[in-house]
Amino acid sequence: MGTVKDHYDSHLGHFYSWMLGDFEVAKEHQKKILLSQSLPPSGNKLAIDLGCGNGIQSVALTELGFEVYAIDFNDILLDELTARKNKLIHPMSGNLMEFDKLIPGKVELIVCMGDTLTHLEDEVEVAGLINKCFKQLERNGRLVLSFRDLTTIPEGSGRFIPVKSDDKRIHTCFLEDVGTKVMVYDILHEKKDDQWIQKISGYPKLKLSADKLIELLERHGFKITFKDSINRMTITTSAKI
Repeated sequence: MGTVKDHYDSHLGHFYSWMLGDFEVAKEHQKKILLSQSLPPSGNKLAIDLGCGNGIQSVALTELGFEVYAIDFNDILLDELTARKNKLIHPMSGNLMEFDKLIPGKVELIVCMGDTLTHLEDEVEVAGLINKCFKQLERNGRLVLSFRDLTTIPEGSGRFIPVKSDDKRIHTCFLEDVGTKVMVYDILHEKKDDQWIQKISGYPKLKLSADKLIELLERHGFKITFKDSINRMTITTSAKI
């Protein structure tokens, strides 16, 4: 079983941006989600984007008026972000759990979106990350989290999930229940010289329920201000009161 970082470095990072589709469309979608939470800056205008990937949330945040520390462990995606970044984005290579060592001082907003939260090892690490976020936020600061609830997964052929395809690539996910984790296999068929080449890599994702996340947030002092499911992703916004 490889690590999440190994999976992104050797496999998923090479076609992640293609998988997400048009950058501007995806960025505008994220900006609408953030705007729906009444998140334009009201404090020191500093934000952290944990697991920033190619920068969809980071760019959206700058367009809302934030200066953003954008952290990810995958250099391929960070290079893509660096190529399109503006002066308000500071790309940083680092481990999600060590973001507090990279960024000095308080911020008014932290986001960890996509399905990054389930990359953590267990609920203890999730609790640790939430605690670090609470300490890094200024008073009335906000924490926005999104993730896919994998506590119940499909059975049989339903475990094969088509993600995206075009005339040169076909991406399918396969899910395998392994107890407290779900193994996610990214199956890529890529056409080269009139032949289809199959590449497969898998990595573990944590089973985390929305109820458990809410419990952890409240236990560490956050007040939940929003909870919803959008495109099968659980999204929460909480405030440090």
